[in-house]
Amino acid sequence: MMALRRLYIIVRFPLMIAVPLLLGGASMSRAAEPAEEGGPLRLSLTDCIRRAMEYHPAVQEVRWDVEIRRSDVQQAEAGYYPTGEFVNITGVVNDAKGNILRFRQGGIGDLGPFTRIEGQIAYPLFTWGKLPNGLKAAQKGLEQELVSVEQRKAEAIREVKELYYTLLYTRQVQELMNDVRSGFEKAVAVAEERLREDKITQLDLLNLRIGYASVAKEEARLRNGIELTRSALLRAMGLPQTTQFEIADKTLTPQPAHLKELDYYVERLFANRPEWRKLRLGLQAREAELRVATSDYFPTVFFAIPFRYAYAPDRSRQTNPFAYDNFNFGGGGPVVGVRWSLGFAETAAKVARSRAELMKLRAQEKTAVMSFPLEVKEAYLNVKEAEERIRVTADGRRAGRTLVTLAVANFELGIGEPQEVFLSLGNYTRATNDYYEAVRDYNVALAKLSLVVGEEVSELQY
Repeated sequence: MMALRRLYIIVRFPLMIAVPLLLGGASMSRAAEPAEEGGPLRLSLTDCIRRAMEYHPAVQEVRWDVEIRRSDVQQAEAGYYPTGEFVNITGVVNDAKGNILRFRQGGIGDLGPFTRIEGQIAYPLFTWGKLPNGLKAAQKGLEQELVSVEQRKAEAIREVKELYYTLLYTRQVQELMNDVRSGFEKAVAVAEERLREDKITQLDLLNLRIGYASVAKEEARLRNGIELTRSALLRAMGLPQTTQFEIADKTLTPQPAHLKELDYYVERLFANRPEWRKLRLGLQAREAELRVATSDYFPTVFFAIPFRYAYAPDRSRQTNPFAYDNFNFGGGGPVVGVRWSLGFAETAAKVARSRAELMKLRAQEKTAVMSFPLEVKEAYLNVKEAEERIRVTADGRRAGRTLVTLAVANFELGIGEPQEVFLSLGNYTRATNDYYEAVRDYNVALAKLSLVVGEEVSELQY
């Protein structure tokens, strides 16, 4: 029973339980390119990365944020141009003849048309820095979103790498399970023959059949893992779930990389990492917004050209400058004015909010200064740890392969015991899976290190 329990533990692989969490919604934003001769679309890791950088749903989403910020810049730039107002109304009014001393006004039956035009053109002369600071805040906001596009692309690259390596890993495990199942099938066939010759017991045969069943039952789990990871990869590339798609690579191997010392990556971190640049741009934008809010305490000086004109043909125009007529008049001319909002309590609240947002970002900056190097160190050490596991598990994998070959051969020749086949197949399964898992973890760790450093640390070109 203990041997059966050990085999159960060995063949129960950790097949990426988190894969379904990576799926999210399926993207239908772009159709796949035609495959050769109607076959499936075959893409290498580089091809998948390039597609994700362009069509990943998150990348496309943040690109529209860039357009929103670009419109904010256009709006801020418009503040430097003259603004105008224009109002025109047309209606009817009763007739009126005469002047301020002697006049005659018609009744409801004596109606005539009138039109009135009023408006002004204004240009700001002095705003206490509101216009330049508003423009700076908008420009820094635009730069932030452009960096956000870089950040989303970097995250999409890491996601595609992880999914691609996971898909390769799962397929390698599937091939491993097929090899192990084939070994059990041969052992069961030989055991049945030897049982008929009374050379082994029924218990020996049952143990081998249980081992075979334990391996065979993993097939459905592996197929599901492959399909879910494939679907997640299609989503990351912005391809429909109906796309016939296969990865070009067949073997999971360590991604070539020549890592430098940890200090090198820490030094380059703040120059390359999008999150840091985005944070710095955000600070500059918040500082400008604070100055914009503070400028509301002061008046705005402007230059304007107002104009007014009204005409009613059935009413006498008054030539006396002290006589007011709401339907026949005209005038205009340049003026200099001051506009001053005296809502100081409201302005103080806006200033306090802007200052609090600025201080929050400064606190985030301090946190980033302390946490970003730690993230790099953690990712770097994970790469080194996975690299060491590859070296150790590669030896175990070779030893396990040799062991199972000898055990099966000896059993077929009649000089080995079923228990040796049982244990050797289990050890080979565990050792080989550990190797593939180490390779996958190493490649994923490289992808994470590239993300937190802000540059590709492996030899992968895209």
